[in-house]
Amino acid sequence: MILSIEYCAILGAIFLTVYSVVKSQWEVTAASLAVIAAILANFNSQRISWKQEDELEADIEINFDLKTINRMVLLVIENVGGSRAYDIEFKIEPPLKVISYGEIVEENFAYIEKKDRIQYYVSTAVDMFEENNQNKRPANYQVEYRFSQFKNGSKTVKTKNITIEPFRRTTSPDSDYEKFILENIKISDKLEKIEKAITKMSK
Repeated sequence: MILSIEYCAILGAIFLTVYSVVKSQWEVTAASLAVIAAILANFNSQRISWKQEDELEADIEINFDLKTINRMVLLVIENVGGSRAYDIEFKIEPPLKVISYGEIVEENFAYIEKKDRIQYYVSTAVDMFEENNQNKRPANYQVEYRFSQFKNGSKTVKTKNITIEPFRRTTSPDSDYEKFILENIKISDKLEKIEKAITKMSK
């Protein structure tokens, strides 16, 4: 509604600007341009405000994670928003086989705090890819999930398809083991610099 009013106002101001230029009514032209500038400034301010509000809202995402734990596939339900999410429900089809729990079909959670995640150990990446190849496990899963911004509030509903196939024959440099290796690959050089610094201080 607000946007519609602003669009109408700016179209009217543009029309008035053109009309005043044609009629050489420069005072009216200046006033019209000032109105256009004010509307654009107000629109930009509203856009920033809406963006900030969106960042503060809860937002649930569900996906497979192959990076957090080396060579392990996780099913992750994560609140990527800026506030607590309530009454989370999700359903996955076909049922997903996971380690220790048998199969997951439907799950419910009272709440998930912002930036928190719930995860299930699904399988080793090697085994899951092999099972996909042999049709022992579905390659694609359809997920429907619901959550609320407030306790007992209206539900946001999302659906998506999740699969590990895009990760086939790729590396995961962000996994715990590989990240440690990458961060410490030049540890000997760092130790040598520390040793030199201590030697200089002791002289």
